[in-house]
Amino acid sequence: MTPTAFPRLLLRLLVPAACLLAGCGHAYVNPDIADPARAKERLAVDSAICKQEANDTVQPTYGLERFEFDPTIEAQADRFVANAAEDDANLDVYATCMRHRGWRFKK
Repeated sequence: MTPTAFPRLLLRLLVPAACLLAGCGHAYVNPDIADPARAKERLAVDSAICKQEANDTVQPTYGLERFEFDPTIEAQADRFVANAAEDDANLDVYATCMRHRGWRFKK
């Protein structure tokens, strides 16, 4: 790993973690479930099912496969676009699954 790649790697790992801890994640509600405790349990189950469905449909890449070690701007841009497209496709499958299970974004 080159010395300049480490700060970028660190930034790519810390920003999503900070967003999760800050509450930037998606908030779902199911208007068909009145009891908050039951809704929380059902959300956990449905979310796990939809996450598995999304990962089965759009195989995510992990670790070093998400990084490009070619330092040219073209190679870096190509990898960034490929990662963004994969993430968007995975999230689309997840969101569609959640919608089919009755969940909507909290407003």
